[in-house]
Amino acid sequence: MSLAPSIKGWCPGALRPMESGDGLIVRLRITGGVLSAAQALLIAEAAHRYGKGLIDLSGRANLQLRGVNPTEWPHLIEDLSSHGLIDQDAEAEAVRNVMASPLAGLDPSALLDIRPDVKALEARLINSRALHNLPAKFGFLIDDGSTLPLAHEEADIGFEAIMYESRVHYAVRLAGAESVALIEPEHLVTTAEQVALAFISASRTSDKQFKRLKDWLQAEGAEALFKTVGLTTLITHRRTTTTPSPFGFHTLGTQTYLGVGAPFGRFSAQGLIALAQAAAKDGSGELRLTPWRAILIPSLSEEAAATLIEKAGPAYITAAHDPRLAVAACPGAPECLSASVPTHGDALAFATLFKGRAVSGTHLHVSGCEKGCARPKATKLVLVGRDGRYDLVMNGKASDTPVRHGLTREAAETALRELISGDAA
Repeated sequence: MSLAPSIKGWCPGALRPMESGDGLIVRLRITGGVLSAAQALLIAEAAHRYGKGLIDLSGRANLQLRGVNPTEWPHLIEDLSSHGLIDQDAEAEAVRNVMASPLAGLDPSALLDIRPDVKALEARLINSRALHNLPAKFGFLIDDGSTLPLAHEEADIGFEAIMYESRVHYAVRLAGAESVALIEPEHLVTTAEQVALAFISASRTSDKQFKRLKDWLQAEGAEALFKTVGLTTLITHRRTTTTPSPFGFHTLGTQTYLGVGAPFGRFSAQGLIALAQAAAKDGSGELRLTPWRAILIPSLSEEAAATLIEKAGPAYITAAHDPRLAVAACPGAPECLSASVPTHGDALAFATLFKGRAVSGTHLHVSGCEKGCARPKATKLVLVGRDGRYDLVMNGKASDTPVRHGLTREAAETALRELISGDAA
């Protein structure tokens, strides 16, 4: 097997990895975010054998093996393929972007079990060559209406289970619009395909090719887009305002789970092995991946969860009030070829500024460059690396115009301290 072309800035996969400063990034798309303990052990061992022993959990609930040696990449793919973790080809892999509720099939508050729909949609994406023309970042979302909603996760086409007139429907949401169309649950796959194909067709005939569905939405509006595929039942359905923290020990009726995170989503191979072993010994034998960079271990007893929390120690995140959760950061230099600042080390220092403060959600984004890969959303405070220093953006994205330029790490920390203290005043 020869190495697939690696392109700087490419959205990586396993069959089409991306070159970085520390080797290849190999991304695994795990169906429904459901990983058996045995698969997790295999991935962790592969990360150690063929890479740097580092595994990033992405904001799309994917796993990324870092620092893979190009000469070892074919052996990595062979190992993972033998356990069903690799797609049939790079084109199918690129479009299999389906995010699902992480507690699917477990949470008693869910309106339906979405796991069959997730598998069916992935199968259609794999087998329909026409759908392989979707942009690489075009994403789908399926939300079961349970305890951990995906309300604020970005998707081009989202399906949210809701009760409407005493029956369960999917609310079809396009690129975050408030107006949705309602469909019967059994029509999910067909609807997803119809909207996606209509997008591809509209993009081809447009003066400017659409990169994401939001571009088409801005041009035509939600109602026109729905009519294109024969959907006319429209209601306004606002999304849930908050998502409870998945970190720590939780009880859901008779079900339990422990949520464990790592700073900025970076797990060591040994850390993933420890979680897999706990899942196999004391839990359901599964790990659930989330877009909040937490790994959930279902069916642990409170005693087993407490033991694992103690074993994990301060290197991992097991509580909702951990100040590191207030900060998002990309790998930075030297791991990323586009970065000029060591974002992870700096971000850990900046995170201490939030200690003891009642903050919820991400307040600071530390980005190695203007691309802002770690967090495409607007953030209250953004530090953007440029020529070894930081620019400061307020209430925006990494690509927005800074209000301050050329800050050293120390100067950036001073500025953050003043701004954060000012918020508390």
